[in-house]
Amino acid sequence: MFEKVINEEERGQVGIGTLIVFIAMVLVAAIAAGVLINTAGFLQTQAEATGEESTDLVSERIDVNSEVGIVSDASAGELGEIRLGVAGAAGADQIDLSETTIQAVGPGGQQNLVFTPVAYAYNVPDASGPDAITIQNTISVDEQTVEVDVGSLSNGDQIQVTNQDGSGSVTVDAEDSQINTIDISSFSISSGDSIQAELLDSSGNSLSGPVTATQTASVETNSISELGPNEFAVESGGSFVANPVLNDDEQYTVVINPGQGAFDDGTAFEQGQTATLDIVSPSSATTSIELAAPDLFTADDEAVRL
Repeated sequence: MFEKVINEEERGQVGIGTLIVFIAMVLVAAIAAGVLINTAGFLQTQAEATGEESTDLVSERIDVNSEVGIVSDASAGELGEIRLGVAGAAGADQIDLSETTIQAVGPGGQQNLVFTPVAYAYNVPDASGPDAITIQNTISVDEQTVEVDVGSLSNGDQIQVTNQDGSGSVTVDAEDSQINTIDISSFSISSGDSIQAELLDSSGNSLSGPVTATQTASVETNSISELGPNEFAVESGGSFVANPVLNDDEQYTVVINPGQGAFDDGTAFEQGQTATLDIVSPSSATTSIELAAPDLFTADDEAVRL
């Protein structure tokens, strides 16, 4: 029998090869483990985010418990108000209605409605001629600024804005031939107040010219008929609410003007017409409802189920 002899040189080469293969296997395993850990972490984060979104979709859902229209003109078959009683769904968290949107589709097309705390109307002409001055924007009870347009000016002319009840007065340097935005956040404005803008010369004297230099705007009370085509308001106890938040104790009425936007096809939302509303909460939870006006209105100011 012959015995095969392996010299020391050959034995060392075999050992190094095995070691290289082992190290390569460890590296491959480490890389694979890192990839798996990263993937698992990503999937966990994504699952948590999805779970939170799913929870929000359930916990921020708005329930509509009444759908009513108020008839403005029975002979013409038209509604003057759409009123939706809303509450948080069972188990819902607090829902900020001021951050909610309503997607409306009706006889007048499609419109996205956003929250407004006020609804008012006041139209003024553009300023024209020397020393002319007009208040451009409507004035609400919570107004922070007023826009004043002026005609041609001389150096040093100023605009003075005053609340006629005496609660505030602001004087600023006037900018020629443009809209001047003036801060009136210091005013305490109540319904029925008058805001006056007056043009003064550099000595503080009131100016006069072909067009009066004084323009007064009366503060208007909230009116559903003044809601625009992309607006809705929220009422509680018959008054508009500035910061409506649904919770376990609070329920509100969402009010919409059916004479505007998606509800208006030339006439206000009327008998026999239909519309759909998607009420989308801040977390994008959506409540869909369909409004269908009765085929016949019998009296002005009556409430009809939609």
